[in-house]
Amino acid sequence: MRTAEEFASVTQMLETLIARESDQIALYERAAKQVGDSLVKPLLLSIAQEKRGHRDLLEKEREELNEQFSLDEAIV
Repeated sequence: MRTAEEFASVTQMLETLIARESDQIALYERAAKQVGDSLVKPLLLSIAQEKRGHRDLLEKEREELNEQFSLDEAIV
């Protein structure tokens, strides 16, 4: 995993993290489908839901950052 210093911008870092969360959500959802009605299915779905929360938070932060950039550009 790259460190924050290796990204060209904070926006790029957030977009990369959002994509990773989306990939992990898909992974856990596929795994839940594959295990059928196993005891681990609720756990896998719970983890996928938690990842959705992380992704939503990252998306919100990206939106707020973009809004701030727009305000900064308007001031300049």
